[in-house]
Formats: sequence, structure tokens, C-alpha cells
Amino acid sequence: MHIDEKSLADVLAARFRLALSGCVVQTSSRTRYGVRATDISEPNGFAILVSTGWKSLEADFFPDTYAGELVRAMGQKASESSQTFVSLAQSFESIGNRVGVKVNGSVVSLENGLPSPPWSKFELNVRKLTDTSSGGETGLQVSAENIAAACMALVLVLLPLEEDESISSPMYETGLPEGACSTVTVNRYERSPANRAACIAAHGSVCKVCGFDFGAVYGPLAHGYIEVHHRVPVSKMGGSYKLDPVNDLLPLCANCHAVVHRIDPPMEISVLLQLLSKT
Repeated sequence: MHIDEKSLADVLAARFRLALSGCVVQTSSRTRYGVRATDISEPNGFAILVSTGWKSLEADFFPDTYAGELVRAMGQKASESSQTFVSLAQSFESIGNRVGVKVNGSVVSLENGLPSPPWSKFELNVRKLTDTSSGGETGLQVSAENIAAACMALVLVLLPLEEDESISSPMYETGLPEGACSTVTVNRYERSPANRAACIAAHGSVCKVCGFDFGAVYGPLAHGYIEVHHRVPVSKMGGSYKLDPVNDLLPLCANCHAVVHRIDPPMEISVLLQLLSKT
């Protein structure tokens, strides 16, 4: 059995609204299947690579050979994103994943948060103990999507970028020096791919109210797609608001999302659940 890297890229691209491509990397010990962020050209970017082991599945962050500037930029972003990173990592661990982090070669204890910059090396591993042969190729593919999504979400929390339109904008501008960042400075919480990624990775891509699954109904084209709802309205977020994507955001289908916004402020999810139970 093997992982379909193209399908993996398609699912994560739809889920996180990022430009991704599939890749296969052969090492001395194993074959790894994964995704690359196509808006950061080699050798200045990174890949998320998935591999199978004995009763385990794991995803790793692999920076390119000349991704030093990218890693240093992630260290700078960690100064403000440490709490979000730790909260998300703890959410993944609560559902059976093991998150391992090393910075500059030293193991990081997440209870103490991420270390201060400068960073010259960053290692991230998300591992889940599972029998990869029990569910056949379909089960393996779904598990690979979930573990890769967890790793990608954690990486995106540390990437110095924000999206300022409803479609993905390039992570990095072309023609800049090695790994140079192009940061969009607008205050658009709902457009942040890191926040969206963290929400979906923590809660899944099935509607939290009615259980609607776009992929199950519409097929591969919609697999992994879901809308993200702000429990705290964006209009009430000031410039100093620190959004927690695990607790402040929820995945909702288009119908449920529209209904909660029929009133201002938006309806509480518990109220919508009560309305749905009466139908």
C-alpha cells in the first residue's frame, strides 16, 4: 500500500486554501509521500512528508537546503504565535497524536512555550500510533491526510503570512532574495490560512452542527472543504485581539453558517443545535 501524494495535495489545498503540489522523496530508509507549498520555490521552501512505520504514521516538516531565512522568519513569528502553536499542539495530542519539536537541535517542552529567536533549525514531527494496514488503502489515505493536515496547521501558525483576499495569494513574492517574506499587513482574521488550517485540523472538515460532509456528498472535488465560523464576530475584534483558532473558530456548512448569521450578533451554536433538533 502507498499514499497518493496528488490526492493528498488536492485535499490539503482545498482544506487550507493554499497552492500545494504532491511530492515523493526517497531516503535511504523509506519512501515518503507529501506536499510542497508551490508558492515558495525550491530550494527556499519546505515540504510536509508522511511516512509509515510499524503500527505508526508520521508527518515531518522538511525545510529545503537553502530555507535558512524561512526558518529564521518562523522564529520571529513564534514570538507572537507561541500560545496558538502550543494550544493547537495540545489539541492534537488530546486526540492521540504525539507532537515533537526541536529548535536549534534542542528538544522543546511545549509546556514552556516556543523558545525566543534567533532560530537556525526547526524540526517538527507529528506521529500517531495506528495499524496502517487495518483500513486498507482508503483508511491509510485518510489517516495520511489527517496527520499531514496536523503538521501543516502547526507550520502555518509560524509562517509570517496573511491572506488578504478570498482566494489564496502567494506566500512569498517571486524575485526576492532567498526565503524573503512578503507579509500582508491587513487585519483580516477570517482570511488567515494559519487560523483556518488550525481550526479544521483541530475540529475536522465536517459541520459541527448538522454533520454535513461536502466530500461525502459532492465527491473528491469537495473533499476537505468547509466554511469557518467566528464565534467572536470579526467586527468586534480590535487590532490587539489574539484569536485562538481552536476555541474561537468552528467548521460549519454553508447552510448552518448562513443561519447563525441571520441575527446580529450571530446565533450561539448551542441555540442552532436546539433549532435543528426541533425540525
